[in-house]
Amino acid sequence: MIKFILPITLLCTIGYAENFETFLARAVENSTYIQSSHLTIEQSRLEGKIIKRYENPKVEMEASSFESENGYRVAIAQPIRLWEVSADKEHFATSKEANAKANVSAMHAQFVKEISFLYAEYSQKQKLLNLANEELKIAQKINEISNQRFLSGSLSKALMLQANVDYANAQSNVLEHERERSLSHYNLLAFAGVTEELQIEPNYQFRLINNEKENPDIALLESENAMSISESKLNTYTVESIEVFGEYEREGNQNIYRAGVSIALPFFNDKSEEKSILSLQERRSALALKAYKNRLQTKTATLKKELDTLNILLQKRQSNLKNEEELMNMYNDAYAIATINILELYEIKNRVLSTKREVINLQAQIDRATVEYNYTQGNYNE
Repeated sequence: MIKFILPITLLCTIGYAENFETFLARAVENSTYIQSSHLTIEQSRLEGKIIKRYENPKVEMEASSFESENGYRVAIAQPIRLWEVSADKEHFATSKEANAKANVSAMHAQFVKEISFLYAEYSQKQKLLNLANEELKIAQKINEISNQRFLSGSLSKALMLQANVDYANAQSNVLEHERERSLSHYNLLAFAGVTEELQIEPNYQFRLINNEKENPDIALLESENAMSISESKLNTYTVESIEVFGEYEREGNQNIYRAGVSIALPFFNDKSEEKSILSLQERRSALALKAYKNRLQTKTATLKKELDTLNILLQKRQSNLKNEEELMNMYNDAYAIATINILELYEIKNRVLSTKREVINLQAQIDRATVEYNYTQGNYNE
């Protein structure tokens, strides 16, 4: 199970909200998608027992009638599997179960990655909604001051109307962000299989997990290759078993005993084509696995560079934001006493909101890249 570091937070605007760590643990535990995948392990184990089981013995009985006497014959035969075939059937059964486990692990990792992406989107939409509400409060304050200044004759009607329009646009903007936030919230709950109304704390930040494990996609590809090759190898045996038989026959006054073996002679079918196909399959699987590992290595390095760049940009935007917010407060006070005009105030206001929006979007990009990086490192495996 992956590790998360998250303070439990109460959202003042929506009451109690469940933190992401708790939400994820519950979603994984209750996911029918994951529960269903676990059943495939038991199924593959039973299928392995079918592969390994021996053929049943055969019994023949017959009666005969002669001119003056009757007779009968009883025979029993048992196919005996060759040792090499038994070992390869055992290997195929084992690889089949291992593949089922790799599938479960990959499904778990994929589930955690997808729900983390959905949470990152929900968090981004919630923060943008909060910013829209902040913008609405600023627009409302400017609108109130503008109307007061218009009534006192210190502001033109055109500028007063502009403040009214800006306030109306801010109200519409809140409604639009509320719609987008509600949709992302619904998508998150639906994917987690949560049917009740549940609020989720939006301020969780994903952290890089420096505990490299096997990438789930590579583990699955390796197990699928191993299972496919072991299954194909079973088709290369020209002789899989010999048949041992014993027989007793009574004819008149004679008792006849027979024992022997029946062995297939591979004169016309030596499985040479199957052996060549197996060799080609092994080479293709090795090349495909190597290519995938190379792509993964490049992807991991790219994600790491992207994260470094995004974190530098975030720090710069946050540093700029502090100065811009301080300037915004100064302009608010100045506008209230009519020492600056409304256009100057709008310019700094839009600059502050734009920077805050960039900070939110950068954090969302960092979260998504972090989730992808942790996934490639195998840290979301079960």
